[in-house]
Amino acid sequence: MKKLTFLTMMALGALLFTSCNKIEYKSFIGTWGVEKIEYYNIDYAGNPIAASSEVYTYDPNSTDNGIQLIFKENGTGEMRDSAIDSIGIDEDNDFNYDYYIVCPDTVVVTEFDCSYNQSDRCLYMTNLGTMRTFKLQIQDFEDDSFIYENEYDKDYMERAYLKRVSKEVTKSGSRQAKKHPHKLGSFLGDR
Repeated sequence: MKKLTFLTMMALGALLFTSCNKIEYKSFIGTWGVEKIEYYNIDYAGNPIAASSEVYTYDPNSTDNGIQLIFKENGTGEMRDSAIDSIGIDEDNDFNYDYYIVCPDTVVVTEFDCSYNQSDRCLYMTNLGTMRTFKLQIQDFEDDSFIYENEYDKDYMERAYLKRVSKEVTKSGSRQAKKHPHKLGSFLGDR
């Protein structure tokens, strides 16, 4: 009888634990700052190739040298990137940049539509400028942080670590650029 009671308690505890960490779109509403971005390649088995790793760290609260994602209640949002190293100019709209502005002192604001699918734990974000949709696989989610992975090209991965700055939508601050990589096709690095 003790064994049955113990097993019942364990099953109930597991059920409560999994139901408390239920993610829905409303869980993302607010302002999130990027703490770290990792870019890397994967091998045929899906394992990271260590020699290809690039890591960039930021202050999630910074509006001067950081990247912030703002999720609104209506399923829209914006990315505010003040950590850019260059802006590509595409005169032909063929997604091949003809010119670059190096080290601009500005904040690039990119608007997006977004939704969250609970069954596959993916945040789908459509860049309204390019109409490209990104599938961000949520690896870990807490009330104050989350991690996603995005395969932005075949065998090219982006993993981002975000911290909650506010449960409210924040306004833009001052500008002062810090280098940020240009990774064509990635969610945080494609301009």
